Amino acid sequence: MTSCFTTSDGVKIAYQETGSGDPIVFIHGIYGSRQAFVNQEEYFSPSFRCIAVDLRGHGESDKPNQVYSMARYADDVAELIRHLETPPAVLVGHSMGGQVVISVAARHPDLVRAVASLDSPSNVPGWQKRFHSPFDHLITFEGPYRKGVRRFLAAAYLPTDNPSWVGGLEERLAAIPDHMIVRAWDAMKAYEPTETLRKMKCPYLYIDSGQPGLDLELIRAVCPQLVVGKTVGAGHKALQDVPDQINAMLNRFIGHAEGIAAEMVRTGGVFRYNFPKI
Repeated sequence: MTSCFTTSDGVKIAYQETGSGDPIVFIHGIYGSRQAFVNQEEYFSPSFRCIAVDLRGHGESDKPNQVYSMARYADDVAELIRHLETPPAVLVGHSMGGQVVISVAARHPDLVRAVASLDSPSNVPGWQKRFHSPFDHLITFEGPYRKGVRRFLAAAYLPTDNPSWVGGLEERLAAIPDHMIVRAWDAMKAYEPTETLRKMKCPYLYIDSGQPGLDLELIRAVCPQLVVGKTVGAGHKALQDVPDQINAMLNRFIGHAEGIAAEMVRTGGVFRYNFPKI
């Protein structure tokens, strides 16, 4: 069932809740909606309070024609968490949602216990300049923005993925208002993660699903508590294609986040057995 609250600047944000217990907040990617996390809600709701959010401009939330930013998305999520009066939450973000969750953790650390980003390569310093910027001239109000977005998104899938993900891009994008195609892209284009990562002190899980040019040590250099997972045989829609892999990694991380993060700091990012000296 859809619930709504209104932000301090008058924007209606849609969300849904299932289950009870410690909170997990799920944040979708660009041009997506909270429906992306159906499999995760089913898996976690017997033990956790699952809160799935439609970011402003997406899903059933209001879509004002205004400047968007990761800071604004993050502040909306923070307002929702405070509105719901939850204890510090685990935040899980897919794709652009990964930029949102680390932004919440950096800007509102009292609200966040741990974060996980799923296939969010723009969290790697410099990645966006290499792989987004070649499309920037297409995705403007004066350019062929829908064609440009489709070309970019179609590259994010593996040969093993469900072919309907690429085949259905046109239909899914058709439901996005014109101004949101450009405005959401602009928010991504303007984002640089280094200082956000530096400020974030909570445990951080990054799950990779095959993005190119991914040097995760660039994250670790400013965020030493980083722990890395990787899906097998699934690309950007791993949430739907291999939910068993995603759910298992999230579940283990959530259950042991502080200990895992401390071990990453101690070892420089490598799990090691501690054999006794003989």
